[in-house]
Amino acid sequence: METLSIILLCVFIPVTVLLSICLLCIHSYWKRKWKSITKENDIEAKGDIKIGFQGRLEDAQRGPSHQDPTFVADEKLGGRKKKQKKKSKATKRSIDVENQDGAKQIRVEESKLFEFDPPIGNKNLGNTCFFNSSLQALYFTKFFEDALSLLKVSAPNFQNLKLTKSVLELLEKKNVNHTQELRSVLNAVRNINNQFGRGTQEDSYELLNTLLGGILDELQNGDRTCKPIDVDSGVNGISLKNLFTGIFITIYVYDSCNDVEVDFEEFTTLSIPIADNIDQNFKKLPHRGLQTISSEDPRFDIEKGLAVLTQIEDYEESDLPCRVCNIEGTGKAYRRMLVFTPPPVLVIHIDRFKMNDFNRLTKNAQRLKYPRIFNMAKFCSVANTELSTNSLNYELYAVVVHSGALGGGHYYAYVNTTRMHDVEKWQEHLKRSPLDLEKLKSNVEEFLRKRHEFQDDSGQTEVCKVKDSWFYVSDESVCSASVDEVISHKDAYILFYEVH
Repeated sequence: METLSIILLCVFIPVTVLLSICLLCIHSYWKRKWKSITKENDIEAKGDIKIGFQGRLEDAQRGPSHQDPTFVADEKLGGRKKKQKKKSKATKRSIDVENQDGAKQIRVEESKLFEFDPPIGNKNLGNTCFFNSSLQALYFTKFFEDALSLLKVSAPNFQNLKLTKSVLELLEKKNVNHTQELRSVLNAVRNINNQFGRGTQEDSYELLNTLLGGILDELQNGDRTCKPIDVDSGVNGISLKNLFTGIFITIYVYDSCNDVEVDFEEFTTLSIPIADNIDQNFKKLPHRGLQTISSEDPRFDIEKGLAVLTQIEDYEESDLPCRVCNIEGTGKAYRRMLVFTPPPVLVIHIDRFKMNDFNRLTKNAQRLKYPRIFNMAKFCSVANTELSTNSLNYELYAVVVHSGALGGGHYYAYVNTTRMHDVEKWQEHLKRSPLDLEKLKSNVEEFLRKRHEFQDDSGQTEVCKVKDSWFYVSDESVCSASVDEVISHKDAYILFYEVH
């Protein structure tokens, strides 16, 4: 019996071991087979992403694109993300889109995603929060640094442009210790307006106008403008003036003679009042030449302020006689100021100053509603036939806030570091050549005399959305913020929009 047991064990153990080895081999084979099948299915399912990123992978291998050098391809290659020094990146990705019914659709399309590095705070040099907050908005303005860099290599006497040179040096070092450069910009601004840099709290909007106006004046006085560059050449010509400067058109029409007269004026910022109510008669046009591209009603508070800024004013012709025919009529004369050419960067100042019951200037702390994206067609003249509703969408990217009373308080900023970028729209703005305003004046007057009916270009356009990145920046303090925290802030003072 014992002998039989030993024989059975000698047979059973080798057989068991052999079967175990076979089962392990079979398991290993099917495991490898299953991974291969899964990988093939995954590649097939993500074929659109593979195709969508193919151009970026090729660009990453051969370096920056020659067609658009302001963007640098950024992709995960081999599971490791390539770090780039350039702040802007060209991407193709899936975008959530809300259709008119509110339902979300997902589509994959080629588009530009403009990304900045997270903000670095500015040291307070002594009540300079008004200065720091405006600078933060400029830090995150598309192509602002690029435009100054182009001047550095194209202007022979760039070293003599003290303000322009100091601002560029600050932009180049803003991500490291830049206190000295910050002080240099403040000193250069003080040379233009000595109220700044005295250690007292000043107005952030006045500082911004002084800074931008000072740079543009240096360029104009030095006669150093960027040469227009052919877009087809693959080089982006970035005019600093075109970046911020828009054109107003003021239209005069007269009942008696039906003459039309226009004037043009440049602007770099818009200052709007806080309007509780607007006159609904602003849509009743005595002359269709006063019409805007879109006749939609203003919905947000800043749109109401823009409606007040661009409303129709009427006078007796005896008080405002026609300068075309020099005939003093007995009817009405009408005047309306509209935007003829909006800039790619639209800066809107909310006028919060008001007189109280004691005839003293105080701060109007009323909360205003301002959209993240809105359309400027409601405030642009039909006289500019090159504009359309689709080209006039603007997206909020920075807000300067003033908290506290008129005589003191604190300034800080919100900035968005991630936005979509429509290259074609920006190039249309940035390549704009200087206008012959006298010739334009004659052409527009003739156009408005001949045409009295215009097609209303109203209608909401579908806008792509991406996940943005908002930050709160107060001097040297920086932290992330939500878009809900930014939109309709009760103390918003300066709004920065860019063409979307």
